[in-house]
Amino acid sequence: MGLLLRTTPFLVFNAAVYGAFFLAAVAWLGVFGGLAVLFAPRIELLSLIFMVIAVAGPFGVLTFGRRYILYLVKGGHIAVITKLLVDGEIPEGRGQIAYGRDEVQKRFRDVSILFVLDRMIDRVVRRFTNRFVRLVDWLPLGQGAGKAARWVAAIVNRSLSYVDQAILSYAISLDDDNVWRSSRHGLILYAQAYKPVLMTALKVWLLGRAFFIVSLVVIGVPGVLFLLVFDAIWLQIAVLAATLILASLLVRAVYEPFATTWTIVTYHRAIQGVEVDPVWDERLQSVSGEFKKLVGRAREFDPRRDPVDEAGAAAGGGMAGGQSR
Repeated sequence: MGLLLRTTPFLVFNAAVYGAFFLAAVAWLGVFGGLAVLFAPRIELLSLIFMVIAVAGPFGVLTFGRRYILYLVKGGHIAVITKLLVDGEIPEGRGQIAYGRDEVQKRFRDVSILFVLDRMIDRVVRRFTNRFVRLVDWLPLGQGAGKAARWVAAIVNRSLSYVDQAILSYAISLDDDNVWRSSRHGLILYAQAYKPVLMTALKVWLLGRAFFIVSLVVIGVPGVLFLLVFDAIWLQIAVLAATLILASLLVRAVYEPFATTWTIVTYHRAIQGVEVDPVWDERLQSVSGEFKKLVGRAREFDPRRDPVDEAGAAAGGGMAGGQSR
């Protein structure tokens, strides 16, 4: 929590971005909801279309904004968290927001690259978890563990949302221009030391669901009281949509920075002193097409031989030599 509070400028900035989005969403609901009411007595189909636009629009804009604008904000926050975690301070004379923005632009050049890399990492993490993590071993339920394991697996897959950000943090911490290569190494290290990170991810997911439910209740109670006074159907839909949007934004603005920081700290502690193992590099390449693409991107960016490849070749040569003798 102390590390998170040291990034207060980003917390305020994050809250301001989501707050502005909520105000825009309310205005959107008001405009298109009003049009739906206006046309309701005359053209019911057009009224329905406007109501769908009123409700669906903010969620679509949030998805689009998350990819471009909010990724830049989150990427900058991850860069600041990483710098404070690794070095203890931001370079003197630079504000956190400016530093985070510059780091993202320097390493990823374009926010779309950050988005693509993040998606690739996320897919590799999920593939690794599905392929190598034996959830049955975590459940002391004997023969009845099968169904429980499938249920837990569904939760685990949902809980991996912040692991990719921890691996991005590792890539940033290396101060390597080739973020594809450093992300490759970060994924290998995750495969070697995944247990504490995965346990933290599960805790984060469960706490996040609880936070969302509490937010929904706190926001929903005034909404219900408001609807007791006004019983128009369009207003009920608008209030319901606004409640869901606000609860979702509260999770993103308040809880997600905490969850991201917790996962990043756990990951860095878990891999401390761990060397990148070329065996796990081979395993990941054998089961994940996305990981192969990541390796290919790293080689395209810098054709020089990766130390992981050299170590793997040396190990392979040693094994071959031993067998020939």
